[in-house]
Amino acid sequence: MKHTVGIIGIGHFAGYLIGGFAAVKDNVALQLYSRNQERAAAHAALHEKISVFDTAQQAVDGASVVIVATRPGDVQRALSGVVFQEHQVVISVAAGVTLAQLQPLIGPATAVRALPIACVAINKSPIVMLPENAAAREVLGPLGQVHVLQDEQQFTAGTALVGAFYALMFPLMNHLSDWTAKQGLDETTARALVVETIAGASGMAIHDAQLSFQDIWTSLAVPGGISERGMEEVERNDGLTIWSDALDAVVAKLGGTA
Repeated sequence: MKHTVGIIGIGHFAGYLIGGFAAVKDNVALQLYSRNQERAAAHAALHEKISVFDTAQQAVDGASVVIVATRPGDVQRALSGVVFQEHQVVISVAAGVTLAQLQPLIGPATAVRALPIACVAINKSPIVMLPENAAAREVLGPLGQVHVLQDEQQFTAGTALVGAFYALMFPLMNHLSDWTAKQGLDETTARALVVETIAGASGMAIHDAQLSFQDIWTSLAVPGGISERGMEEVERNDGLTIWSDALDAVVAKLGGTA
């Protein structure tokens, strides 16, 4: 089913969304509104089937699905005075804005939370969503893999993992690439080895989905081998615990306690 999708707020993240939609442009027509009309117009110039409007109400009118892509603190102001219809679905991709906070702002429309991440631009994003909604799934599905969660607590955990861990992978890759280059490899090769190694591990996890991560590790960690020696050092420095501590800190921030 083809949808007309209104997008309110054309900031940095919305650019990723629009890029993903552009790759499957036959599935949607986009109606954009942003206070920065030049930015919205720039997107419209690059992609077909994108219209730019002067007000949020104009972008909402005629849309079956509306995506609110402002910063979390700007959601209330962005939706103030906008009238929604009962048949419309409003998806907030603003981290931390709950369904209970969104629903009063959109009247009779249906509230949905979703969190795509930057790789939505290449249609490879894991997307957490709450609750299940057919129209939201149809719109978001071509952008990546949709995972419907059961409640706000699960959504917060999913946001921490998908949103923060994805970004944290890049400093980690940078660190590993720098280490490899310092061993004498050229920077291009060092970067490629890091990317391809992580991609290979992900590919193996997908291929061997019937196995737990621990089972795969056990199959690789030959007693007395280099992988086992590396893990000994990771564990000596609480290297794995640091990652869950980081996600705990993100959850606290999302909950307003840190």
